[in-house]
Amino acid sequence: MTPKHCFLGFLFSFLLTGVAEIRPAYKSLKPQRVHFQSRNFHNILHWQPGGACTSNSSIYFVQYKMYGERQWKNKENCWGIQEFFCDLTNETSDIWEPYYGRVRTSLAGMHSGWTMTRRFTPWWERTKGI
Repeated sequence: MTPKHCFLGFLFSFLLTGVAEIRPAYKSLKPQRVHFQSRNFHNILHWQPGGACTSNSSIYFVQYKMYGERQWKNKENCWGIQEFFCDLTNETSDIWEPYYGRVRTSLAGMHSGWTMTRRFTPWWERTKGI
């Protein structure tokens, strides 16, 4: 899907959400199913694009924090990317501490709200493998 078609899909979604529901259209941009996958303590944040657009014309922004911290930190290598994943291994290196990750989308000058993971503790949620 070209960026033009993606924007038209977003615009159509905007019109539908504006008429059918009292829900801002930017919510249709929100990343879905944001979660960590951990194999041997290699911790990758994954997500799926929002319903308004599934092409690569959207860009994503990732933040993380340790449980109990107030401030979110930007993951510089995953700021304005087009991939649907981000390596947070170095940022989640204390395997006993719980963490959160979150992602937002930007498309055609609009930003979605943030979609946050559930609490993630590397020790408990790792998968052992080769």
